[in-house]
Amino acid sequence: MNWQDILFGAEDSIFLLEIAFRTLIMFFLLFAGLRIIGKRAVKQLSIFELLIIIALGSAAGDPMIYKEIGIVYALVVFIIIFLSYWLITKLIEHSERMETILEGKPYCIIHEGKASKESLQHKELAMDEFFSELRTQHIFHLGQVESAILETTGELSILCYNPPDIKAGLPIWPHYLEKKTKQIKYPGVYACTYCGFTKTMNEGESNKCGYCNNNDEWVKAETENREK
Repeated sequence: MNWQDILFGAEDSIFLLEIAFRTLIMFFLLFAGLRIIGKRAVKQLSIFELLIIIALGSAAGDPMIYKEIGIVYALVVFIIIFLSYWLITKLIEHSERMETILEGKPYCIIHEGKASKESLQHKELAMDEFFSELRTQHIFHLGQVESAILETTGELSILCYNPPDIKAGLPIWPHYLEKKTKQIKYPGVYACTYCGFTKTMNEGESNKCGYCNNNDEWVKAETENREK
């Protein structure tokens, strides 16, 4: 077993100093590049901006550790990436269609206490993921939510009803959802466990949700406004 090869590869230990110097240069180049892009947090980055950062990181990584790749090559890649970023940003500023293609658009997930028609048409938007996000905002049931929008940044913006306007809604906490049933035992207001659509149901009633047409399981709707 050759520890020289394991620890230093084909290069000698003096190359560590060169790596340190290369890394320092690339660090400041990356820092300058990110300053050009802006100060937004990672969670607020669009897919396009995230792609730019990945490209910059890939371009910066190789010159740090590969002796045969010079820093000038990485600098050329940086310049091309920044010029592309500037050009596409200008296109976005002058074209709403281009902005939608590159940045995406907000999606209304919850509307008036139930899943919006828009969210039901996009099967990739899983409702259980949004229930999880709503729970982190201390939402007890969908009847508290007037509107919830998935922003292009991946964040969920929530507009709640004022307490007097809260309506019956689907409880989104797991131990309440576990009480779902296909056949109603007691008359009352019930909510579809998939989309949150509510309706008054009678004892013994059993049918498919007429709003989402995707579910035949119901749970007793809640009206209570629980504070944090």
